[in-house]
Amino acid sequence: MKQVRAVLFVCLLAVGSPNPAVHTTATAATAARSPLGMNLSGIQSYTTAFPFLDVFKSSSSWVSGRGDVWDDGRRIDLDEAGWVRSLAPGQVVHTAFIASGIRAPVGRYVVEYEGEGEIVYQEGARIVVRGAGRDVIEVDPSQGNCYLDIVSVNPQNYLRNIRIHLPVQAPAGEIFNPVFLERIANFKTLRFMGWMLGDNPEQISQRTWSERPTLGDARWSDRGVPVEILIDLANRVGADPWFSMPHQADDDYVRHFAEVVRDRLEPSLKVYVEHSNEVWNSTFSVYEYASQRGLALGLSTDPDEARWRYHIQRSREIFAIVEEVLGRDRLVRILAAQEDGPYIAEQMLAYGETASHIDALAIGAYFGVELGLPESQARVRRMTVDDLFHELETVTLPAAMQSVSENAAIAVRYGVPLVAYEGGQHLSSIMSGIDDPAINALFDAANRDPRMGRLYTRLLEEWSTVSGGGLFLHLDECGR
Repeated sequence: MKQVRAVLFVCLLAVGSPNPAVHTTATAATAARSPLGMNLSGIQSYTTAFPFLDVFKSSSSWVSGRGDVWDDGRRIDLDEAGWVRSLAPGQVVHTAFIASGIRAPVGRYVVEYEGEGEIVYQEGARIVVRGAGRDVIEVDPSQGNCYLDIVSVNPQNYLRNIRIHLPVQAPAGEIFNPVFLERIANFKTLRFMGWMLGDNPEQISQRTWSERPTLGDARWSDRGVPVEILIDLANRVGADPWFSMPHQADDDYVRHFAEVVRDRLEPSLKVYVEHSNEVWNSTFSVYEYASQRGLALGLSTDPDEARWRYHIQRSREIFAIVEEVLGRDRLVRILAAQEDGPYIAEQMLAYGETASHIDALAIGAYFGVELGLPESQARVRRMTVDDLFHELETVTLPAAMQSVSENAAIAVRYGVPLVAYEGGQHLSSIMSGIDDPAINALFDAANRDPRMGRLYTRLLEEWSTVSGGGLFLHLDECGR
């Protein structure tokens, strides 16, 4: 099974301002204090956040195997919720519920389930006590992936509702890990892009309301986290939710989604809405999809122009539906653009009076991106930690803030606030296809150095000044 190499850990646990971002008028730079929000990590077996008490919700998709063949590619007979109804002759199905090397809560985990069949645990998980519908297992990810295998099942009463409980004290009926709740309690806004669209680029695709993730799904890593859970979390911590609507979601999906938000979200909370995520990013499927849609609709004959024009059109269509359901006062309409492409941001705001139909222009606010690119590999490999911090302090952070300044000027010109949908340090080379142990060790050391904290303070202070107090959303709360 493929494993994700640990490249960096960044946990930003800071206190946000009580000032709603969208109430900041886009004027000349001020010393206003920016409210701080957080992106939540995608739900996967390699998550380091452990948001749910039931870690099966973040387990990997079932894999079919037999004998000594781990993945034989055979079809798996699943019910609508994703539970294994039957096995073919000699078939075994596997799932990893905690990936190898993850620092997991220590202790014995309780596994509960309904139905009849045989469960076997492998590598980082071993059985301690076997019972009817209840097992106690010892979990140690340092020994490998923590696997749960189904080796036999009664098709008339198949195994289902499998829950793997963290060894954490919590009230009866609680679904969220209390430690997770405590760590995100002070953030003003929570962006659910990773929970809605997946941890990998556009991993999850939802088109119709019938395809949405539900509370009864076996896991929430396959199809995303249900909107009911997103809202419940926002209500619990009193944070405004930021929703990234799937790029193929139809109007009916958007309307039903908004109706659930209207009915369940605390009335005092704002609702941030954007179309998809990073439509400009060529590594995401929305990039090509938006171009094709824009060309088909005759928005332009140029693929790039067609892409951002479709992004605007679909954003406005989504906003109109949500506004009809929620009303104008609660909705914060977000149009996202690329940080280092202020020209496109200006083109988008000027197109079709877009500025009058949005509440904020959103950009990324990262520093250090260029140090993880292939063209920087040889030079960065020769750096010491001191060398790296010198470049971060004198070159990369100032360059990032220059891009922010250029976007802020455009936002001021069109009379809309500037916010950061993501931001922070971006010391990662593996995202560019480089897995260099020396660079990984350098970046790890930088993340653990006190100077990184001072850089974050400087980033947030300069962002507040340049953006005029715009909302800043860090990426992410605990990522690997």
